Amino acid sequence: MNNPGTIEVGKDGSASVTGELTFESAAALFSQTETLFRGPKPVTLIDLAAVTTADSAGLALLLEWQAQQRSASLPLEIRNAPPGLISLARLCEADDVMSVSGRGEGR
Repeated sequence: MNNPGTIEVGKDGSASVTGELTFESAAALFSQTETLFRGPKPVTLIDLAAVTTADSAGLALLLEWQAQQRSASLPLEIRNAPPGLISLARLCEADDVMSVSGRGEGR
């Protein structure tokens, strides 16, 4: 693991993920789920602009986060996903169930 993923939560209902969103970092990032979504101001936007790489475990983590929010009737938008993550989501046919935009898509 070269650059483990980290999450920084803003006061405005957004969070930024930096570093790797991979098998090596997904468990540690998942451990922050309760803090992200069950606090007084749940996160409704995750920015991936600073994510350097992502794999299927990262995609699974994002899908889990969106499922949790959906079950609580809360939105979760994911912005600035790296191109590889967008391609993987399409390959797995997960892009239809995710609210995700890639880098440079103007959202």
